[in-house]
Amino acid sequence: MTHNRLNYIEILHAHGYRVTPQRLAVLDALCAAGGHTTSAEVLARARALDARIDRSTVYRSLDVLVKSGLALTAPGDNAGETRYEIVQESPHHHLRCSRCGTEHELSAASAGAFFRQVEREYGYRLTGDHLVLEGVCPECQKHTAGH
Repeated sequence: MTHNRLNYIEILHAHGYRVTPQRLAVLDALCAAGGHTTSAEVLARARALDARIDRSTVYRSLDVLVKSGLALTAPGDNAGETRYEIVQESPHHHLRCSRCGTEHELSAASAGAFFRQVEREYGYRLTGDHLVLEGVCPECQKHTAGH
């Protein structure tokens, strides 16, 4: 599990959160996703680990993980849907196809150059380090071009 490489339990305690078996199951479920995932997908994976986990537990746990900096959010495919991802040891960024949902990792060098340009141009000091760019992947473009 990705979160076994970082001390997530220590981080939760440092932010004043208790570490419960249910919260750990949600953490495991989020980590097992291997990328962006919805709360419904986290719920299904968490229930496979602990059948007693309900939707509200997942939402509360995801909120705690985001507030403590252990999880990231990104807009989902459907309006109002949020996708979640466990933080990694080093920042990473994504290209996501809006048609088929395929995700590709964007190089840290490319994203870093973009972040530095935004800081110079707009005077912001960026505190978030998660970027998801939406578009249409080459495979979907091929299928569209043929019609």
